[in-house]
Amino acid sequence: MQTIIQPATSTSTKHMVVEEGSDVILPCSLSSKENIVDKLFEWRKDGQKNVFYYDAGDHYNKGFTGQDQQFKGRVSYFSDQLKNGNASIKIRDTKISDSGTYTCDIPNLQPRQTFYIQVVGESDKLRCSHIIQQL
Repeated sequence: MQTIIQPATSTSTKHMVVEEGSDVILPCSLSSKENIVDKLFEWRKDGQKNVFYYDAGDHYNKGFTGQDQQFKGRVSYFSDQLKNGNASIKIRDTKISDSGTYTCDIPNLQPRQTFYIQVVGESDKLRCSHIIQQL
């Protein structure tokens, strides 16, 4: 199951409510659609935790070190979309501890993109359902 809910917001930070245990895609792409296969991009949580790092083909899923333990084995990227400037990632099996602010940085090519994710558990499902209805 995959959940992405994005209410309209006037700030540059996009807010998402995600159900615990579901997968979430954090979108990040160049407006120019420039090929980033040979470029660098990185995702961080709360400005400190390394979520995903890609540098011209080297990345955490290929043994590159430095990924925060919280995300090991749960983060993937869309390799076939790099040629279209897509640096989006997918986090599988979200946990309450995944709640926080995520940033996508593609240095020298585009301003940093920021997302706030709130992962809601079983007890919050009714409240989440109410939020969805208001959208």
